[in-house]
This record gives sequence, C-alpha cells and structure tokens, in this order.
Amino acid sequence: MFAKFGPSGNSQSFFDEGYTSTLDTFKWVSQRGLELFEYSLGRGITIGSAAAEVFGAEAAKYGIEISVHAPYFINFASDDPMKAEKSIGYIMSSFKILRAFGGKRCVFHVGTEGKRNRSEAFSDIKRMFDRLLEAKFEKGYDDLILCPETMGKLAQIGTVEEIAELCKMDSNLYPCVDFGHINARTGGSLKTEEDFQRIIDKFFDEIGEKKTKNMHVHFSKIEFGDKGEKRHLTFEDTIFGPEFEPFANVIVKNNLTPHILSESAGTQAEDALYMKTVYNEILKQK
Repeated sequence: MFAKFGPSGNSQSFFDEGYTSTLDTFKWVSQRGLELFEYSLGRGITIGSAAAEVFGAEAAKYGIEISVHAPYFINFASDDPMKAEKSIGYIMSSFKILRAFGGKRCVFHVGTEGKRNRSEAFSDIKRMFDRLLEAKFEKGYDDLILCPETMGKLAQIGTVEEIAELCKMDSNLYPCVDFGHINARTGGSLKTEEDFQRIIDKFFDEIGEKKTKNMHVHFSKIEFGDKGEKRHLTFEDTIFGPEFEPFANVIVKNNLTPHILSESAGTQAEDALYMKTVYNEILKQK
C-alpha cells in the first residue's frame, strides 16, 4: 500500500488544452500518473445520479478513485435548528452522488462558532453528529467514509484536536487533514518534519493507526493573516507555505498510506504530480 495523489478539481491547464467536459478529466488525470480526483459539490449539488454514474464508469476505466467535497454551506454548529438539520440532508445528497460515482470518501466542513462560545458550538456539533450518523445508517450509507476537515480560519470549528474528537464517534469517520489550513490558522507553524510529526502523533494517539495511516489529506500553500486563511496559492509561492518535503518524509517514516489531494489555485494536477514525485524519490532512498 502506498500514498495516492490527485487534484481537487481541474487545473487551468486542462481547460487550456481545450477540454471542457469533466468526462475527459479521468483520462487526463491518469495520463499524468495520478490516481485520485476530488469532485466539488461545494457550491451546491448540481449533478444528477445518472451523470455521476457515467463519470464513475469513466473514472473506473482509468483507475481513478473519486471523492466528493460536500456543500460549503453545511454548518452543524448553527444556532438555527433548521439549518443544522438541513446540513444532514446535504450530506445525504452528497452520499447519493458519491455512491453513483463509485467513490467512498465525502469531505465536509463542520461549521463555525458564530457569536457563541466555542465549546457550546462544539457540543452542538457532536449532538448533530449523532443524528447524522443515524441518518447515514438508515439511508444505507454506513459503508461510506465521512471526512471532517481541519479548517484554516480561526472562527471555524476544525482544529486538529476537534477533528480528532469527532472522528472517535464512528468507525467510518476519518480525518481530512488540510495542512495548508493548519498552517494558516497557526500562523505558519509547519516548517520541519517534527512539526508534521506532532500532528501525526496526535492522530495516532487519539484515533488509532488505521484511520491515521489512511487519512484524507488536502495539501496546498495558503496565504494567511491575523484571522487565519485568506486564499489558496500554488507551489510557486515562497512566502507562506507549507512545503511538502517535510511531510513527505513523515509519510514514508510512518508508513502512511493517505489519499492526498492538491487544492492549489489552478495548478492542482501539476502540484499533485510534484508531491507524488517527491514521495517516490524518498521511497527509493528508504
């Protein structure tokens, strides 16, 4: 088992080469030596199951595994009970498309603290997660993997500790560890192997070996300010980071087998391939 890599969404180069249909994505991604593709439902679920099945068949043909990112407007911490309940529905709708794709992993943002005390908001999230997991089982999606994501803005729920705590609630809750987000919300703390190792050790301690080794990962360089994340950058950035090389060493040293998606701004496939190349070089030296 090895780490797998791919883009979250299509690179600008995909369109520059004249492609316009997602149906062409999977061959294009495969030709670049990548294995994953994350399909964004972030702005709403606008694809139907029939189209998703066609995409899924094409992805399988080229050996590409599809994950989905659920709508960005999910908020399990909302103090409006109706909005919190709707969030469950958005996840179920995302599962329906994920199933049609033939995929297994659904990434989502947990919510924001709003004007409330953070601990109160987190307690509400855990209560809503109980309802979410019940619905997941009742709708026949118990085998699918939910990946709550570490977040980059200080007001968002999604520290390493919070995501680890949520992932204890079910066997198919795996973390989506976004190292760009972590770096942004901690003011650029990820610089050395030790910095990345501390995060991995935290997950090993809290959620165990299986989930940690097989975590979902988003990796990109992100500009940040006093309130955390501002915007995604490309690997050309030399100011904000984080750099992938220290984490690649940690992957190999700990025998991790994560799914790693690039969320770079327009160079997702190129930067995913860069990460895979770095990882493979370190493997050869092992």
